[in-house]
Amino acid sequence: MRHIDRLPEPAILKEKQVEWQQKYDAKLAIDPQARPDNSKYAHKNIKDTLYAMSYGKCFYCETKLSGGNKEVDHFLEVAIDHSKAYEWGNLYLACSNCNDKMNHEAIPVTDALDPCSDSDEVIQQNISFVDEQVIAIPGAEKGLTTIKKYRLNTDLLDMRRGQWLKKLLKTVADIEAVMIEEGRKKVTDSEKKTLLRYMSPDQPYSLMSEVYLKKHFANLIA
Repeated sequence: MRHIDRLPEPAILKEKQVEWQQKYDAKLAIDPQARPDNSKYAHKNIKDTLYAMSYGKCFYCETKLSGGNKEVDHFLEVAIDHSKAYEWGNLYLACSNCNDKMNHEAIPVTDALDPCSDSDEVIQQNISFVDEQVIAIPGAEKGLTTIKKYRLNTDLLDMRRGQWLKKLLKTVADIEAVMIEEGRKKVTDSEKKTLLRYMSPDQPYSLMSEVYLKKHFANLIA
């Protein structure tokens, strides 16, 4: 998870939000269990804006999104607050794993980290990684609840993060091989930039990469 700056509300939502909400309210009057129309809150312009906000990643786990693995999520479930069905600040983008989150009754969103309001500093005070496995910082209750709510510790995510670490480690190995061949003890500026790129927020699993590089290869990125 990384902090995400919210972009301006898409024009389609500015134009249609009131109309869409009124139609949804009318459905609720007939069927209290009715769901909002996902062809509206997941309109292409809305989804594209959310996608741009997160550099094409899940807001919660940083998995790169594509095709059917790209789902618009209500941060606060509409079952808890119907009025937020088409509210821009309540629309997030998630992978199918994280969108299958624990509901509000089990873990309220207020008990978990919010990538759109919590800073990178706050996020890193609550969650970290041991290799590809996400962990809560000792004593950080919000870290524990975030991992539970968004299922950040599934085997699927461990596998995906592990594959990314293999790519990172190959990059490190290639750089170190060239350093040995050339008799160097320091990386070049270009090599350093290549490693720091893994920590950039537009990359998958950038927080995990940052934690791993700082722990195991601090001498290469200093």
